Amino acid sequence: MQVNLKDDLLLAKNYYGQSAWHIAAVKGNTEIVQKLWSWGKEEQVNLKDDLFLAKNRDGETAFSIAAMNGNKEILLKL
Repeated sequence: MQVNLKDDLLLAKNYYGQSAWHIAAVKGNTEIVQKLWSWGKEEQVNLKDDLFLAKNRDGETAFSIAAMNGNKEILLKL
């Protein structure tokens, strides 16, 4: 089975419309946020639209989730 890093991992969303990017922001995991961003660059993902501005099913971005959770480190990374 061939895995497409961009579509199958970086941009994949769960039932709630959250990507790994959203989940890393929720959990406050700066290392994962940085790694996903690096992989996004390597895979030529549209970083602005596909990662930074991607919304879950409630219309929340990773940035807004980090802000709601008061996670300053994630906000600075994003």
